Amino acid sequence: MANKDTIEPPSFTGPKLLEDGAPFSESTVQAVTAAFSQSFREGAIVLRATSREGDALNFRFYERRPVAVLRIAEDSGLLESSNQLARLLDEWSKPWAGDGSELEVPKQSCDFDPVKGLVKAWAYMGAPRPLYNLFGRSDVPQSITKHRDAFYQLGLISVRHVAVDFYSNTVNIYFGIQGPMTAPRAAELTALADYQFDLAIESADQFGWLPEVHFPFAVTIEVATGKIKRVAWYALGLSMDRRPELGGRLETFLKVAPDYDVDTFLGVAWSFGPGQERYLKVEKSYGGGVVPLMKGWKSPGVV
Repeated sequence: MANKDTIEPPSFTGPKLLEDGAPFSESTVQAVTAAFSQSFREGAIVLRATSREGDALNFRFYERRPVAVLRIAEDSGLLESSNQLARLLDEWSKPWAGDGSELEVPKQSCDFDPVKGLVKAWAYMGAPRPLYNLFGRSDVPQSITKHRDAFYQLGLISVRHVAVDFYSNTVNIYFGIQGPMTAPRAAELTALADYQFDLAIESADQFGWLPEVHFPFAVTIEVATGKIKRVAWYALGLSMDRRPELGGRLETFLKVAPDYDVDTFLGVAWSFGPGQERYLKVEKSYGGGVVPLMKGWKSPGVV
């Protein structure tokens, strides 16, 4: 059935778009798109770039229905069946009891690198999921759950997505966080990743792009050590006409990345890590009706 929210794009062949030498393997992308042909045909597709020179231009599909994407990856040889992070995500993807009477059924999705192939898998929780429910399962590593009290103290109690990164051996937890963002609040949050937020160096302009009431905040945890490698806050629901100035390769990305959706989805994330590492990430719709999907998920800022 035709999707009225997107113009029918050509067959998705991967994002060979950047002009600054971003790595690309045609054989890898062909293997990925063949394995997940239905997902790329029926899901919502997003392209992602960062401000770091030489970073890959990743691509992602979001599923509209529960699909065993990890099983597809394993059957296609894109993922080892013994991968422990995959098993953890499968555990978190089981139906869970929300606040209502019905069970929530998480939906899995995948991220791909044009050279490495499958690098990350996601699960959208459905309703916001209490952190205690997510961490209460016995097979969640202690290296992750040990941060529970710190998260609670910062008001990080409601989870919208989780993800696992097969190459960095990390887990990502995406919280819904109450606004508005302030410099003291930013300092508290970035301290999780040993980053010293200082308005003498940072720009407070980024706060103006975040929703006043509610916005996404992500924490990346290295499973082996429990170290928090990165935190990030996200401004979703931006547009080509209403967005921060990004500069460099990200402006090139926005200019050349095709978008076949009727309404463009644009999101920007400010990411912070140890050693005062900071960079920007940008996500842009490619096709499949990303904005309507995000509205259905009640993503903060997408209206």
